[in-house]
Amino acid sequence: MNGAGMGHASYIKGVPHPLPAGEHVLWEGAPDARAMAVHVFHRRLVAAYFGAMLLWWAVATTDPVTSSVFVRGLALRVVLTLIVLGVAEGLARASARTSWYAITNRRVVLRLGVVLPMSINIPFSIIDGARIGTFGDGTGQLVLTLGKAHRLAYIALWPHCQVFRFAHPEPVLRALRDPKAISALLVNAVAAAGETDVQIAPVTLAPAGPSGAAPTVVGTVASGVA
Repeated sequence: MNGAGMGHASYIKGVPHPLPAGEHVLWEGAPDARAMAVHVFHRRLVAAYFGAMLLWWAVATTDPVTSSVFVRGLALRVVLTLIVLGVAEGLARASARTSWYAITNRRVVLRLGVVLPMSINIPFSIIDGARIGTFGDGTGQLVLTLGKAHRLAYIALWPHCQVFRFAHPEPVLRALRDPKAISALLVNAVAAAGETDVQIAPVTLAPAGPSGAAPTVVGTVASGVA
């Protein structure tokens, strides 16, 4: 996770106006670009898919390996594969570069947008719960569940949201290098803000899977706010 880390600043990076009186930043940072490429844009999965397609084509084609037709066909497929991988890598780096997460003593702030930058404020009072997940490489993400009366636009959040949750999008702090520490900080912040029934339910960690696998749930933040 790149960024400023933990502190008590009165400004959030990229936001020109200061925080209200009595509010300060507890933590802030940007998604890790490599983790975004691997886990969000599935760089390794895409590479494996195109690699398998190349192998299948090489075995199935009737053109001699030494023929110019085979060489041109192989070159074309390799170039297309590299273009797709380049697009995925570019999207990951652009998303990481233009995103910034912050947790204050009153809310979670997501500054997002490659084309149209915007700041999304999520007060603790509308957070119903959270799920913390880790990947095999140690990075992870924090999924926030909002109250039913509070809905954010899926298109505004993407890719910082749970996929296919169109009816009730869930914001996600993605590509965190230290998800457990950040989730613990959020729990303490919500508790200090006076919200009730805040806890982390212990969940046994599953064995570390491949880097592109879905995150393992390691805990749940439950809030009894209205």
